[in-house]
Amino acid sequence: MNAQGRTARVGIVGSGFRARTVLRVLHALPGRFEVAGVATRNAADREALSAGGLPAAGLPGLPAPAWATVSELLAAGRPDLVVLTLPAGPAQPVVRDLAAAGVPVLTETPAAGTVEELATLQRLVDDGACVHVAEQYHLEPLIGAQLAVAASGRLGTVTDAHVAVAHDYHGISVLRRALGIGFDDAVITARRDARRVLPSPSRADDPEDRALVDTVHATAWLDFGDRLGTYEFDDVQYRSWVRSPTLLVRGERGELRDDVVRHVGPDGLPRHATLERVAAGGAGSHEGMFLRGYTLDGEWLYRNAFRPARLPDDELSIARLVAAMADHVLDGAPSPYSVAEAAQDQYLQLAVRRAAASGERVRTSPQPWAHGRVCRHAG
Repeated sequence: MNAQGRTARVGIVGSGFRARTVLRVLHALPGRFEVAGVATRNAADREALSAGGLPAAGLPGLPAPAWATVSELLAAGRPDLVVLTLPAGPAQPVVRDLAAAGVPVLTETPAAGTVEELATLQRLVDDGACVHVAEQYHLEPLIGAQLAVAASGRLGTVTDAHVAVAHDYHGISVLRRALGIGFDDAVITARRDARRVLPSPSRADDPEDRALVDTVHATAWLDFGDRLGTYEFDDVQYRSWVRSPTLLVRGERGELRDDVVRHVGPDGLPRHATLERVAAGGAGSHEGMFLRGYTLDGEWLYRNAFRPARLPDDELSIARLVAAMADHVLDGAPSPYSVAEAAQDQYLQLAVRRAAASGERVRTSPQPWAHGRVCRHAG
């Protein structure tokens, strides 16, 4: 429940992988969320949802009201917010329709496909629409703890970061936070190299064979003047057994390298500590299977607010995002992730791709969303 003791009523538009993941999260936290319904053009999914869930998606016995249109979803009982899981192009008119109806929207990433569409979306917010973006990677437990170290002062003033944890705008989002960058301009150089590598598991199963697959390895350097960011990602990196996620942040007084923190304390002596994952459900534990959080030298840097729900790390980040949106809508809490921030992530990744394609440096410039409005909403 939120601060007012209310359970947030959440509508969903779409019924694909992302929508089904959100449904699992909502059903796992019945004290916080109520599924107001799902709007999807997929008739088979509508029938399955209404009859008893989607067993193949890990949603058996969890029915949800389902309609063919957003209008029918709204007419059946106004949700407090709608999670929109459509691709960027088809999402734009739906965002406008929901905004016209006065319904708060948490829309899928990327917020829009082009700079012009991003600016149009920001103008919608400037005109009073409550639209936010479902960017969740910075909310994953380990990444959240790592970013907390970067912002804690332990490392001194951060000067550079190397991020290889997620693709495109997701990776850029984490990079900006690691560096403490807002809407600063950058000089960007980049390259994309064809590689061959062992296949990664799919979302459903392990690879069927060990034949090498084609992939593209992207690297970009974003020079913000006093801070340098390196973005890196491989197309097959998600779930890969042979390509590891990594996050490196350096400052004047120390560095974070994945889960290891080295810095100099106030006493002038070296410190070395490891981010510790604290979880229930191991040997001798009868608490259930859930994450408690991450600590560093005994200090909690990330605490799981949704324990004892049995949610993996990526779904915990979605839970944090939707909960933040609900608190924003119902209580006027801070924005979960503004259109302006998401627009900057997408703008920078488009510049990275342009730099890689041309082989030349690309200089970014100030965009209209940098001084745009952030929705302030309380129901």
